Amino acid sequence: MSARAIVSLGVWILAMVLIGTMTVGLALAFYLLLTLCFALVVAALTLLARRRESHRGEQSYL
Repeated sequence: MSARAIVSLGVWILAMVLIGTMTVGLALAFYLLLTLCFALVVAALTLLARRRESHRGEQSYL
């Protein structure tokens, strides 16, 4: 193989490694953000449920 072919092959392999690394990083960031969003939704629903429960206790006639 010529030197030019070896260099282009090395650049191609490096590009594939960098794209793979970027893809894994983006996937990790996506799942982290998705987990944080679901945690916020669960926290909001929990707070709403507690507020309703506490308001029900105040309005109870028993």
